[in-house]
Order: sequence, then structure tokens, then C-alpha cells
Amino acid sequence: MEYKLLQEKYSRCCQLVTGKQLREAFIVLQELAEESRNGDLLMQVEKHRETYRNILSYSFGKVEDPEKKTVYYRLLRSVIELADEVRESVISSRNLLKYCSIKRDPEKILAVLPEEVKAFMASLNWEQLCDPHPGSDAQEEIKAGVSLKERQQKIISLFNLLWLTDKYRDAEKDMAAQAIQSNILPWWDKCLVISAITLSVQRHFDETKLNLLADAYKKSEEQVWQRALIGLLVSLYQYNQRLFLYPKIKELLENLSASSNIEKHAEAIIIQFIKARDTEKIAERFRDEIIPEMARIQTRIYDKLDMKNLMQDPFSEEKNPDWEHVFHDSPDLLNKLEELSMLQMEGTDVLMSTFSMLKQFGFFNEISNWFLPFHKDSPDLWEALRGNTGSFDINGFADNMEKSSVLCNSDKYSFCLNVNQMPSRERSMMAEMFDMETKAMEEIAHDDEILHKPTSEQVIFTQYIQDMYRFNKLYANKQEFYDIFSTWADFHNTEFFRWLIKDESIVRNIGEFFFEKGYYQDAIEVFLQIDTLTENFELWQKIAYSHQQLRDYQKALEYYLRADLTDIKKSWNIKKIALCYRRLGNYPKALEYYLEAEKMEPENLQVQSNLAHTFFDMKDYENALRVYFKVEYLTPDNYKIQRPIAWCCLMLEKLDTAKKYFEKILTANGNEHDLLNLGHIEWCLGNIQNAIECYRQGILKSKVNLDWFSEEFLADSEILIRYGIDPVDIPLMLDYLKIIMETNNF
Repeated sequence: MEYKLLQEKYSRCCQLVTGKQLREAFIVLQELAEESRNGDLLMQVEKHRETYRNILSYSFGKVEDPEKKTVYYRLLRSVIELADEVRESVISSRNLLKYCSIKRDPEKILAVLPEEVKAFMASLNWEQLCDPHPGSDAQEEIKAGVSLKERQQKIISLFNLLWLTDKYRDAEKDMAAQAIQSNILPWWDKCLVISAITLSVQRHFDETKLNLLADAYKKSEEQVWQRALIGLLVSLYQYNQRLFLYPKIKELLENLSASSNIEKHAEAIIIQFIKARDTEKIAERFRDEIIPEMARIQTRIYDKLDMKNLMQDPFSEEKNPDWEHVFHDSPDLLNKLEELSMLQMEGTDVLMSTFSMLKQFGFFNEISNWFLPFHKDSPDLWEALRGNTGSFDINGFADNMEKSSVLCNSDKYSFCLNVNQMPSRERSMMAEMFDMETKAMEEIAHDDEILHKPTSEQVIFTQYIQDMYRFNKLYANKQEFYDIFSTWADFHNTEFFRWLIKDESIVRNIGEFFFEKGYYQDAIEVFLQIDTLTENFELWQKIAYSHQQLRDYQKALEYYLRADLTDIKKSWNIKKIALCYRRLGNYPKALEYYLEAEKMEPENLQVQSNLAHTFFDMKDYENALRVYFKVEYLTPDNYKIQRPIAWCCLMLEKLDTAKKYFEKILTANGNEHDLLNLGHIEWCLGNIQNAIECYRQGILKSKVNLDWFSEEFLADSEILIRYGIDPVDIPLMLDYLKIIMETNNF
């Protein structure tokens, strides 16, 4: 069995269990158990099936079993957990995934007995090591290197143990708990422990692992609790469908909600995941728009500033005044760069495409390194920077890099691993850049501290989620791991979201963020969860607007009409109601509301235009023309208003006026439709040769799209006939035009 088929059957089995369709679930589970070739698992399947038969037998007897519901839910939980075991057994027995080789390698995974846990943890004491970046003493450096290497291997083995253990027994649970609570392990090792537990629960569900993440969150150790909460939320999202089988999880979350700031923290994390939705879009935009335009501008700058001959210029040290104008030829690029900079400051991941090519170093072959927090004492960092001497300040650079909030941890390591490939001048410039950025961030942090803003925790949330994103998208065997970024990450639609977040202001904040980012369906779903919605007319308007943006005008109208009972943005609301009626084809009602809007805002040209459009839709060309003339008078430079004026004149048999307006449009910025319409007018006026020329020009303007021209031409037959054109001449004219175009007789 291939892994893809296994996943499909496993997912189907879980869906059947959570959907309480056990009969069908047992059929799928039996197939999987047989595939595992594990007799013990097959026996467990039969045992659970027998329990289910007994439940069915006693369910409809004369005496009601008071324990039936408890037994039934316990069975559901046992069956879905058995499905987890069977899936893992098939993977291992068939060697379907790469991690199977690590699981079988005793040198890569610890084999620690319960009584050895404490001693093992003591052996990881960071304080007992030599300075991880010693001076010039060669022996001291060798000694430190050996000690660090041995310790680093132990940490990797601990990571693999916690990651690849299916269900934590006492030994794994105690080891993870001691690591989290330890005063010996530095924070960055604890962060790796958290990442290992997170990957483990994603690979194989275990309530114990969720409790460990919750404990790490409650301990509130900086850098650690942020990762623990992200891991907890991602895991809960992954297993949302089965959480009703674990009442203790609900109790755990409600207790956390009552005793901590978890709601505000969860809000920040969820918003960061919303931002992550745009990462691929931004990367594509950067690749397709920014890079080509910058390459073009660079060539232009070199030519403009005569860069090739710069060294021969005796005045080359003077500032060239042209430098202030290099973006004049491409102001759109400058706007795009400013927009990306703003997005980056807000925590949006704009550097994914930039650093995606720098994940090929051997460092990233080790899974744990994708989640390794960047810190200035990292042995990998000093190994990467070894040999950089001269003016390059390694200590200062490492310190500034650690403080930097611009790059996530994974990208910081990529950057440092790439340093040795840079010329010394570029290295120094880069170090200076990070020094400036660090000072700027320190000023911002100081200001934020004064304003009580949680700058540091937001940065940690952002960087860790970006680390996860890079792992899920760039790791060589990424398909073996759960990828929350391939889902919609709609936390607001989960059961645990309602257990965890009770504060309506937080729910609204999330909805408002969706609304601001243009995720209107999500915004609607969140706003509808707010209990006080019936009292909040502004939210009704936002729900209505969201439906409008989704082109569900009937729903939009329903909420706009509710909001119309208030005075909140009364004029704006009336215009939206009119728009919805118009989109739904109810022109009389649209007209009624546009006339009301006109009374409230008589000088509003947008209202006037829409009023005219509504008359136009109703084929009331007299009134439409009256209002269009008013708009034209107030905006004489608006050539677009001349088009409906010309058409109304055509429909009202004012051919000379219609001709004058279509000619003005063509002089300004006409299109193939305008040429077609002018052709009709010329034909109706009896100017056949002029008509043919207009039609020919229209066909050329359409890039000789004869299908388009035929469809549009025939659609206007009724108008031509009304003006006295013989119906027989219409298809003849069409064929005549096709022939002269096909024979290039023009």
C-alpha cells in the first residue's frame, strides 16, 4: 500500500468514527489492520467490534443501561486511537516514510530507562561546558568543540526520541516534563523539546503531549511558552474533529482561559496565521513584479550614472543629483517596495522567496535545526563564522543578529551559513546594517515598553510561525508532515475556539482583521459568533458588505435592510441597499433608494451616476439622459460619461448627437465597442461607406476577433431594424465585412 492510499483510508476511518458511523469505520479499519500484518492489532479490532455489537444488543432492550453513553464514547475514543496505531504500524512495516530509518537506528534515538532520566538531564548542564566561543587557546578550543559536539548530539537524540515516540510512556513523559521544568537546560534547548513534542502529536495523537505543551505554556518561560502555545493551537486544530471524545481537553482549555492571558495570546497567533495565507501570493508577486523591475532599473541606473566609467571620474565621490530621480521612471516599483516594507513591519512574511534558495546547506538536513532558535552561543553559528577575521566583528554581528526581528530563526541561520561566501567588504556592510537595525529596534522596543505593547512576544510568535512555514514548504521530505499552511487555518470554525475564547472583543478583533484583509467569508463566520450581534448595527453593515463583496446580493440586502433601522451611516447604507436591488434586477426598488440617497446627498456625483444607470437599466432613456447630462456638466473632463450619453441618444433617435458623442469618445480613448456603435449610427444615417469603415476599424481594434464582432453585431439587429435597415441587409453586411477582412481587402 502506498502512503497516499494509506492516508486516504486512515482519514476516512477517522471521519467515520467522529461521525459516529462505527459499522462502516470497522470495515475500513479491518482493511488497514490486515495491511499492517500485525496479529495483535487485528485482535484489538475484533475486540472493539464485539464491544460495539454488545452496545447495539443492549441499546434497545426493556431496561435502559445508564452507562451506555459512557461506554459508547469510550469505544469511539478507543477505535480512533487504534486507527492511529494501525496507521503507524503500516508505515513502519512497509517502510513508507523516511523517518522510519531514524526510528530503527539506536544511535539516533535515546534508549533511556525511567530511572536514568534524571541522570541524563544532569549530563546536559550547559553551565559546566567551556566557553562555547573561546579565544585563541587551541587546546581550549578543541576541548570546547568536543564537549559541545557530544552535547549537541544528545539534544538531537532527545529531539528524535520525543518526536518519534507514538504514545508517551512514563519515561518519555518524565523526560519531557523535566526538560520543560529544568533549571539546567538553556531556553533554546527547551524550545527544541517543545518543537519535538509538537511534531510528535501531529504525527500521532496523544493527550499526554497536549498536556505537556499546556504545562510549558503555564510555566511562562520566555521564548518557550510562545512556541508551546503555537504547538498546542496547531495540534488542537489538526484534531478538532475528535476533541469531543476528550472532555479533559475541554476542561484544560477552559481552566487556561480563566487563569491566564491565553485569549489575547491566541488572538495574536491566529492573526499571524491569517497573515501566513498571503505568503505565497507575496512571494509570487516579488518574483514576478519586483525582481524583474529591479533588474530593469539597475540596468537603467548603470547607464544613467555611467557606472562603468565611475573610477575614471575625478568627481566620483560627489553625490550625483540623478540619484534622487532613479525611481521616476518606475514610481510603481517604489510604491510596491514601500508596501512590502510596511507588510514586513506588520509581521507579514515577505522574505520567504528571498531565503528559499538558502536552505540547501547540510545544516538543514537535520530536522531539529529547522526549529532551532537563533542565539549567539550556538555552536553552529560559530562554526559557520569561523575564519572571518579582520574588520568583521563576529561577536557584535552575532549579538545583533540574535536581536534582529526582521528575519526568522531559520533565515538567520541561512544568512550566517552564507556569510563565508561573501567578500569581506560586503560582510562589513552587512554587519553595519544589522547594527543599525538593532539600534532602531531597541528604540521601538523602548517606546513599546512605555506604551505597554507586547513587542517581544509578537516577534517570537511571528518568527516561530515563519520557521514552521519554511519547514512545511521547503524541507526535502515535507510531504511526511502535517502542514497547517496547506489548510485554511480557520481556527474560528473549531470547537476548541469556543472553549478557549470567551471574550467577545477578541472574537471581534479576529473578525475585523479578516474583514480588513478581504477574507470576507471568514469575517462573516466570525461576526456571526458574536452573541451581541443583534445589538450591533455596524456589524450588520460589515456582514452585509462582506456578502456584497462575495456577490451574494440577496444576503447582503437582508443585512443592509436590518441596519437601515438605525441612523448609523444612514446615507451609506441606503446607497448599498440601492446597489443590491439593482444587482438583483429590482430596478424600481433600486430607483426608490437612489432617489432617497439623492435627497440626502444632492451633490454626490456617484449617486447621480447610479441614479442615471438605474433609469438606463429600466430603459427610461429620457430620465437617464437628463441625469447623465447633469453629471457631464459637473465633470466635463470625464469622457466615460459620454458613452452612456451617446447610447441614450441613439435609443432616443437623436442620431446626430449620438454621433458627435461617439466621435468625442474615440478621440479620447475609444474601443472596439465605440467603433461598432458609431458604425450603426453611420448606417442608420445612410452613410454606408462610413459605416463599413467604422466596422472595419472596430474589427481591427478587437484584434480581428470575428466571433466577437458577429455576436455583438447581430445582438444589435433590433436597433438597426427600428431605424429602417432592411433585415435582409444585416447578415449580408456581416458576411461582406468578414470577406473583406479575410481577404485582407482593406
